[in-house]
Amino acid sequence: GLLWLIFLVIAHVLLLSLVLDTLTAAYMLFSEEEAKEVAERKVKGILKVFKTVLVATTGAAPSPGSCLEIPRADFLQFIKEYGTSPKVDSISEERAEIMFQAIDKDNSRYIDYEEFCGICRVIQYRFWCTRRQSVVASWFPGLWNSDAFQRYRVFVEGSRASAAAGDAEDSAGSSPEDDADGDGDHPELDRLMNCVLVVNLCLVVAETACDLNKWQEPPSFESLELVFSLIYLGEVFAKLSVVSFGEYWSYGSNQFDLFSTVVLLVSSLLERIVEGDISTYANMLRLLRLLRVVKNLMNMPSVKFMVKTISKLLATAQEMVTLLGVVLFFFTNLSVQVLGGELYEGNKKLEGTEWLEEHWIALNCNDVPMAFGVWVVTLLSEYQPKFPDAVAQVSSFSLSWTMFPIFYVVGVSIVFELVKAFTIEVFVTLYKGKGARPKESARDVLGECKQGFKQALAVRGEVLHYSSSLNESAQEAMQEAFDHLDSKARQKAGEYHDRVLAMLLMDPDAPTPHHGKPHSKH
Repeated sequence: GLLWLIFLVIAHVLLLSLVLDTLTAAYMLFSEEEAKEVAERKVKGILKVFKTVLVATTGAAPSPGSCLEIPRADFLQFIKEYGTSPKVDSISEERAEIMFQAIDKDNSRYIDYEEFCGICRVIQYRFWCTRRQSVVASWFPGLWNSDAFQRYRVFVEGSRASAAAGDAEDSAGSSPEDDADGDGDHPELDRLMNCVLVVNLCLVVAETACDLNKWQEPPSFESLELVFSLIYLGEVFAKLSVVSFGEYWSYGSNQFDLFSTVVLLVSSLLERIVEGDISTYANMLRLLRLLRVVKNLMNMPSVKFMVKTISKLLATAQEMVTLLGVVLFFFTNLSVQVLGGELYEGNKKLEGTEWLEEHWIALNCNDVPMAFGVWVVTLLSEYQPKFPDAVAQVSSFSLSWTMFPIFYVVGVSIVFELVKAFTIEVFVTLYKGKGARPKESARDVLGECKQGFKQALAVRGEVLHYSSSLNESAQEAMQEAFDHLDSKARQKAGEYHDRVLAMLLMDPDAPTPHHGKPHSKH
């Protein structure tokens, strides 16, 4: 026993952990370098497009003394042609005009390479615009502008209603992405609904206690469920009386609220109308009420950090998780092909095996879902000799039982441990960066373009919504790559015209070494 303990400490705890940490560190370093190279290639590609449009505009290659800016008409034509690509969302001329006005702060009707790069990064987003105000504003303008309804709007929306009632320029920054963190004040309606959710949670706990102890539920419980469902429905109508349905539907939390409200209301009505016992389904629908309570935990900073961290972990560890999924997929299909139809309760060859005596019948390899469960159990628990012992008794292949120790070595001891080590390393990195300020750039053209786009739409009573396939780290990498290239061009030429010319004449296929922090542009 002592020898085994010493071997376990040396081989598993020290050597294996050291090897896994080394592999994880090397992989993270490789991923960071690759992300920098990808971002730099994207920025160089954007500059190459700018150069191409510039040549098409001026009829000559960029040279000393030539114009290095694109006029408005040519930019709109470029956006129109870009929108014909089948892999991008088309951008109307009106939206393109708004984007141009948002980035052209000096009203020169020309854009330089910085502004062009900002717009090219913006059009990678998927945009959609919604009308801010509900139909009450257009159908009943007198009611909408009354003092009583203004107070009602503040009750439902909070500060966003008061901002929308003022200057459009001041409310232009309101978007789901900006408000997702929930740093602003919470409307009185949300606070009221939080109190209702707490009372509803007490009801769910009471109903669950009655079910577990097989007590008779009071008749008032059914009425209370219907009352809560009607209250949730009233919340939906209250929000839709202030904002349009498109604006309401643009938020995932509102989509969940509407779905759960309709389902809970229908289930409450069915319990009163349909004859028969549907209590089993009603108990499952109670989980939706619990999820509404859990959703409100997102207002807590620690919970928000946890959710953001998990999403970043999944995005960063995508390749590692894919590797684990491939291993599980391979062994799942292999076990179905080799052991399908062999592990079942009536098989006399299994008599006396621990697999049958401990009633592990549900864990078999007769189909893909069941076999997947077998390998997940093996992945999450210690090595289970019950599986290879049972397989050795029933399989016609003499070495078929070896797939279990092979999976434990390859899938559990190597791949799964790599996933855990990589996840821990990423979490530690994200936790160290918690609360840190983002790196400042000489000019955030991307932010300027988005902010100007919001302001231009706010004047028209619309709200900008957007989503991007690029994560936050990828956007930061592109900004760093742009600053690095600009710093390199600054080293070649100090004057603005010469510096722009140096940026455009760079070889887009030539690798750029990264050393030191990029210098400020100003």
